[in-house]
Order: sequence, then structure tokens, then C-alpha cells
Amino acid sequence: MADQATTQGHAVKRRRVALACDACRTRKSRCDGRRPECGMCEDLGFSCVYTAPITTTNVIVQKDYLSSLEERVKALEDSLNIVKSEVSAVKSNMSKGSSDESVRENGHSYQNEQSPEFVETEDAIDAMGAVAFADEEECGFFGASSNIAFLHYLSCAVARSENIQREITSPRIDRVTFDGGFVNATRPSSPTLAHPPESRSNMFVLPPAEEALALIHQYFSDTGLLFPYIHPDSIFGTYSELRKGSKKIRRTWLGLLNMILAMAKLTTVSERAPAEACIRESAVYYSRAFNLCRGEILRGTTLEVVQYLLLMGQYLQGTQKSVQAWTMHGLTVKAALQLGLHSKDASKAFPPLEQEMRKRTWFGCVVLDRVLGMTFGRPAAIPNCYVQLDLPTFQDSPDALLAPVDNVAYYSIQFFNLTITLYKEMGCIIDQLYAQNLGCGPPLSVGETVSRVLGIETQLQSWLLTLPDNLRQVTATVIRDEIERAGIQPQFFPLKFRVILTLRYLHVQILLHRPVLVKFLDAMEASEAEISEDRLLKDIGCSSMKKIIESAMGIIDIVYELVSSPEWTRNLLGAWWYTLYYTFNAALVIIGATWVHRTRRSAINWDEVYTNIDIYPGRAVTSLYKLNRNRMVDRCRSYLEQLMSALCLQQSQEIPDSVSNTGLPEMNIEFGEFMIDDLFSKHGPDFNHW
Repeated sequence: MADQATTQGHAVKRRRVALACDACRTRKSRCDGRRPECGMCEDLGFSCVYTAPITTTNVIVQKDYLSSLEERVKALEDSLNIVKSEVSAVKSNMSKGSSDESVRENGHSYQNEQSPEFVETEDAIDAMGAVAFADEEECGFFGASSNIAFLHYLSCAVARSENIQREITSPRIDRVTFDGGFVNATRPSSPTLAHPPESRSNMFVLPPAEEALALIHQYFSDTGLLFPYIHPDSIFGTYSELRKGSKKIRRTWLGLLNMILAMAKLTTVSERAPAEACIRESAVYYSRAFNLCRGEILRGTTLEVVQYLLLMGQYLQGTQKSVQAWTMHGLTVKAALQLGLHSKDASKAFPPLEQEMRKRTWFGCVVLDRVLGMTFGRPAAIPNCYVQLDLPTFQDSPDALLAPVDNVAYYSIQFFNLTITLYKEMGCIIDQLYAQNLGCGPPLSVGETVSRVLGIETQLQSWLLTLPDNLRQVTATVIRDEIERAGIQPQFFPLKFRVILTLRYLHVQILLHRPVLVKFLDAMEASEAEISEDRLLKDIGCSSMKKIIESAMGIIDIVYELVSSPEWTRNLLGAWWYTLYYTFNAALVIIGATWVHRTRRSAINWDEVYTNIDIYPGRAVTSLYKLNRNRMVDRCRSYLEQLMSALCLQQSQEIPDSVSNTGLPEMNIEFGEFMIDDLFSKHGPDFNHW
């Protein structure tokens, strides 16, 4: 054996197997470790499985498993690379448009406190009020106090005239009943805006400091004095912090600031600044304010939010967004009630300064409610019984609301309070003579109408007696004398307060006595049952007709005097859209009275009234030519011209040479404040074919 081993050479050393298969380990047999099957399992036909112990450090991993892991890792790496590229793109966009997260002014950025998410639900009307629909029909209720209702009475009276019965048919506003009704106006889609609304990436942009401060000062020397419900020191103080780089600027404050800038631009009266350009510039600020606070106004409310909404409603009065003005006013009133601005008890927990601002803001809501309710002919959102707070006060203290403390600030509070009390009487007029604009119930009899008119007239006379000397009523002659006596420019305040307060009072007088004029228009074809009322109207109606004609002529005279004088005097009129409304309304009343005179000369002793009323519609048209002209002004002026032409009234002979009479472009503007939209366009009724 030894020789055999020697001749065959050295014996081969047995190889150690690191891991035996399960079968060999169970049988305690020597396993050769071959894979996938060892020799023993192959010979015996067993299933060969290798199971590594838990504590082993020499784990054998199959090749296909490693391949699957590699594929999963590669997929994760690819996904990660995609995410990184998207993040890089977002960072690049943010660096290019950093205004999304900061307020920029004159090349410098001020980080905003936060950027809450906006409410993303979009209405059919965008932030600029541009309607994107095709041809559509709009429908709205306009009660007895609206101009649309008065136009119905006038048109029906004209249509009943035997002289032009064949030429005139009833207009398409015959659905307006005595107490109001629905008015339908079919209009084409709104034109495409030459300048699209501000994108959200620009809503934090502010104008250069010099321009912004000039506009803020302009606001507080005009609108802010007429409606003193925003504390100027707070605005200037916060703006100063903003310029210093403060990071605690609220979005609602920034929205309020933009509305202040928008209102200052919209009320600009200057021959050097075209009206349409000022309107476009103001719309930019309005768009920024809307985008900044569109989410905040739905999440909750603060005094700042109510002031923002209130100022936005006032702004929308001067644009072609009358429907939005009504909607915004509804939000304002609900927010004010939610905040308890109407309650004296709810304000006790606040410091005196904030108590006073809450009170003034509430009265601002009341005043706007009276104006919009009267204009649209709709019920008041704030009834008189809701108005129980004491009137605003002037605080001559270190915490004075208007700084510096001077006579102008004191006059401002006096003027505001007199407006509040005057518009309280306006509310009574709408309640008693226009049936609260509810459109329910039969019309008042002649006797009841005159009785209520005389009762409220007494209250208005008492209001006149409360006027202090510095705010007494003025006439065109008084204004002319004061301008001549003072030289180049008299004391601007309180003359401006006197002019505006006079126009408001005269307009309330027209609203008070207009039901009597309507009775005359309706009585042109009185039936036998109405003969007794017609006689009563003749006996007692002359005084009321005289009053309404005097008031209308007084408005037109004042406006005509100021727009025909040096440029600075136009600023005495206040916001141009109020002047437009007063003038347009007064002209309609004069035209109505002229028609009564033409058809019923025996009804009134016109020698006791005035015999030169024929010139006043033309004078009103001339005033509108010289006013801050824009599409809305031109549209009202064109309406009056065509109305005068149809009724063969004396046309204006004082049209400026710079004004072209070739006709106006079609104006696809929302209807509401003054008349039915496109009344004379191809899409609406033609007055000449009534």
C-alpha cells in the first residue's frame, strides 16, 4: 500500500466546504459543495438546497437577484435626477420673478410676511371685470328711484303724445312697472382689453416712492377728506416701515394701499392727463389689490379688510363695473356686520382711536349703501334702524385722527356728519315715496304723495338750519364772486365742501319731488276715474314742480360754472362720476318738465316757475363736453343729445372746437348706473324708433 501510494505521488488534500447543503447536513454526510446540486444529492436524486445560517458573514447571493437590485437603483437615480431638474427650474423662475414673494419698489425688494395660498376658483369675470362670454342677455332689477325707471315714465309719456304717435313706439323697457321691474339688455361680448390684467407675479410691485407718496397725499387731500374712515398716519407710518425693509407688511394692508393709489388716479382731474389714461393706470392698481386680497376677504375679516372692500366699492362706481360695485358692497356690509362695526358694545374693548375708526367705517358703509340703493333702485342693505351709533367726532389730542390738526380736518368731520344726516333723509325718501324700492304694492295716490313730500321737505329744511356758516349752501353766482374776490385761487377748503354738499342736497331735493313730476307724466291721458286726482295735482303740484326745476337748474349752473372756469376749479366738484350722475339726472328732470310744459300748458302757471328752462339740457351737454371726458361721460352726453334731438329741444351751441361730432365708437359697457346698456347701438333699442 505504501509502495502504491508512493508510486502514485502525494495524496491530494481534501477541500473544505464552506457551506453544506441541507440534505447532507441532515444526513451528516460529507458534501462536496457543488452547485446547483452537490454530488451526493445528484446521485441520490434529492433536492439540493443551500441555506445559509443567520450569523454567517459569508452570504452567497445569486446573480439574478443582484441584477434586479441594480435595476431598481438605476430607476431611483433616474427619478431623483428628474426631481432635481424640476427644482432647479422652479428656483430659476423664482429668481426671475422675485416679486411673487416680496414687495418691490424702485428696484429694491421688501420680503413679505407670508404668501398664503389664494382661492383658485375663477369666476366668469376676471380681476379687471372683463367678461369673456359671447353675446348674452343681462337682467337686473331697477326700482322706482333709478334713472331707468324714470326713463320709462318719460318714454311712455312721449309715446302717448298724439303729435308723434306714428313716429314713436314704446321702448324695450316696458317691463319696468311703477315700482320697478326687470330690465333686460342684450349686448355683445366685451371687447378685448388692450392691456391685459396684471398677473399675480406683479401684484407686489409698487411705484417709485416719490410717485406713491404723491398719490397717497392726493387721496388724503381729496377722497380721504370727503370720506375720512382711513387713518392717514397709519398708512404713512406703515409705508415708511415698508421702505425701510420691514418684513411684517400685511397683504390686506398692501391691498388697501393699492386701492388708495387706484382711487387717487381715478379721481385725477387735469387737462394734461387724459381721462382714459388715468382710468387705465388706476385699473392696474385695482387689479393688484384684487389679486392680493381675493383670498383674505373669504377667510375672515378685520377692520382693514372692511375698509379695503368699502374703498373698492367706491372705486367701482367710477368704472364700467356697476354690477361688481353692487356685489362688492354686499360683501362690505356683511363683513362690517360680522365685525360688529354697527354695535357700540362691540367697540368698547378697543382703544379710542380704533373705536372712532370703526365708527367712521360703519358710516362709510351706510353712505355708500344709500347712494347705491338710490342709483340702482334697490332696497337698502342697511335700514335706518341699524344706524344707531353717535356721529363721528374730531379729536383734538396727541392721538388726533387727522394730522396736522387744522381747520381742514375739522371741516372734514363736519362735512362727513352732514352727509350722513342728509343721506338719512334720502333713506326716508326711498322708504316713503319709492316703497323701499321693493317693487310691491300699488302706487301712492296724488294726495298721499304730496303729503309725504311736504313732510320730508320740512325735515330737509331743518337740516339746512343745522349748517354752520363755513358749510352753508352756494350758488353759481356765489362761487363766481368768491373766485373773483380771492384772485387767482381762493381758499380751497371749505369751498369744496360747500360745493359738494350743495350738489348732494339739490340731488336729494330732485329725488324728493320727482314722484310729483312722474304723476304729471302719467296724468297726460287721465281716465274719468282719475280726473279728480288730476285736478288735485294741478292745484298743489305747481310748488313741487317749481322746487324740482330749481334744484335741477342749480346743479347744472354750478357744474357749468366750474367746468368753464380755470382748471383748478374743477377739483371743487369732487369725483367726476358723481358730477356726471348729478348733471345727467338733472338734465333728465328738466327734459321731463319741459315735456309736461309742452303738452299741458294749462296744468302749471309756468310764469311762476321759470321760462328759460329750454336752455338747460343744452347747458348740461356742454358741461359734459368740458368734464373729465371718458367713455362713460361721452355715453351719457350722447344719450342726452339724441334725446334732445328726438324731442326737438334746443341743442347746445357751445361745443368745444376740439370735440369731434362724427359719432362715438360702440361702447360695450355693463349697464346699471345711468341707463340701459347700448340703448342706441345696433344691439339695443333705438330711441328714434320708440
